Amino acid sequence: MSSLLKAKRHWQEIGFSMLYLVPTLGLFILFCVYPYLQAFAISFYDWSPFTATGTFIGLDNYRRLIDDRVVWGAFLNNLFLLFWCTIITFIISIFFAAIFNRKNYRENNLLKIIFFIPHVLSVTVVAILWTFLYNPSFGIINAGLEAVGLESLTRVWLGERDVIMGAITAPLVWISVGFYMILFYSAMSNVSSEIYESADVDGAGEMRMFFSITLPSIWENIRSALAFFIISAFNFSFQLVYVMTGGGPNRASELLTTYQYETAFRNGDFGYSSAIGMVLFVLTAASVFLVLRATRQKEG
Repeated sequence: MSSLLKAKRHWQEIGFSMLYLVPTLGLFILFCVYPYLQAFAISFYDWSPFTATGTFIGLDNYRRLIDDRVVWGAFLNNLFLLFWCTIITFIISIFFAAIFNRKNYRENNLLKIIFFIPHVLSVTVVAILWTFLYNPSFGIINAGLEAVGLESLTRVWLGERDVIMGAITAPLVWISVGFYMILFYSAMSNVSSEIYESADVDGAGEMRMFFSITLPSIWENIRSALAFFIISAFNFSFQLVYVMTGGGPNRASELLTTYQYETAFRNGDFGYSSAIGMVLFVLTAASVFLVLRATRQKEG
């Protein structure tokens, strides 16, 4: 009898918990799942915003993607940003988080605030700021290079195909570093100080303690942050690139998101734009899956 009462109470608790999830789940389905399903359906149509219904064309939009050189160029640019922004952002974030965690400087709190400020700025503001920094005529970057006798390194940063993607990477990293530094710092703060004290007694140096204690202790946090960064980076990169370059010289900085926007709202081709969106969705999901699968081997 007692086991039946326990089972009944257990299911009542589950039902009560599910009741609280219904509103959130409903909003998620309405504003996330449904738009994706609708975009997937539209990708099979030749659909203009000036018509009530589109013409079903099957896989023609996806066949068109394969032959579209702009899509392939944008795809490679997305991979470039994803690779370099992730590596640089996480290296810098973990490095400074470890310093703040292990070294109790008086200025630590002030420095954390300074690092975090770019993350709370509007992406549009950041884009405009860095556009001025990169300006070939009066930008601080070229002026600084000229001041130290490195005129040969000055560039039209947002106008040269060879350097434009690197120029876009810098503000993306600048936006992200502060947030992930605070995230990793919080994770490192939860590691018991007794472990470090024992390692110090055994003669371990700071580098040894970092790779043997700190990094393994926060590895799950790093994996979660990687997934979040990959998903959010596409949103940041669209706004930044659209404001700073609009696709760059001869589409040198074109991304899948900027090309999708152009296709839908300038060319009025919603069907093809939705197909590009589906490719972007698959790219994001595959990137998260591969990263989480690859890093799973390093657990423990």
